[in-house]
Amino acid sequence: MDRLARHLPALRWRLTRWQQALGFWGVLAIAVMIGALLIEALVIQPAVQQDAQRRLEVEAGIAEQPQQVQVTEPAVVEKLPEAADFAARLEAVFTLIQQRGFTVEQTNLSYSNPGDTGLQRLEVEVPLTGPYSILRDTLTAIAQEPAVRIESLSLERKDISSGLLSISLKLSLLGVVQ
Repeated sequence: MDRLARHLPALRWRLTRWQQALGFWGVLAIAVMIGALLIEALVIQPAVQQDAQRRLEVEAGIAEQPQQVQVTEPAVVEKLPEAADFAARLEAVFTLIQQRGFTVEQTNLSYSNPGDTGLQRLEVEVPLTGPYSILRDTLTAIAQEPAVRIESLSLERKDISSGLLSISLKLSLLGVVQ
């Protein structure tokens, strides 16, 4: 204690000389640098060490129990028929319609690729003529075909006494592009 008391006046004198030489902004800059070093030593370094320790523990846990990861296509895509089978599937739909008593007229076909999904869509516009009484059952049977969707349906009766309808049916068939 006695030794510190002897050196205290000389230390004060040197600090005062540095303060005069550096000015207010110089002293402030040195204080900021000392504060940054203290924060680095007291806060950041312990946090980095704790983070490294946690990372080692997690990596050890992962190494003990590796998980089997398999990348597969969605189940819906696996169940869809191939786009190459559009002709056979469309023929099956037309056969189903004709077996129920409807007359199929000139159809319009158009292909499209909906986005980057690996799918292809066949849109079919089918003008039909047939009785109203069996239309619901026919539409139910068409909807149960795999990857077939009824997009729109319009009905027109030419005469009130007629039992036949003019039907415009729009279908979509989906298929996976290989």
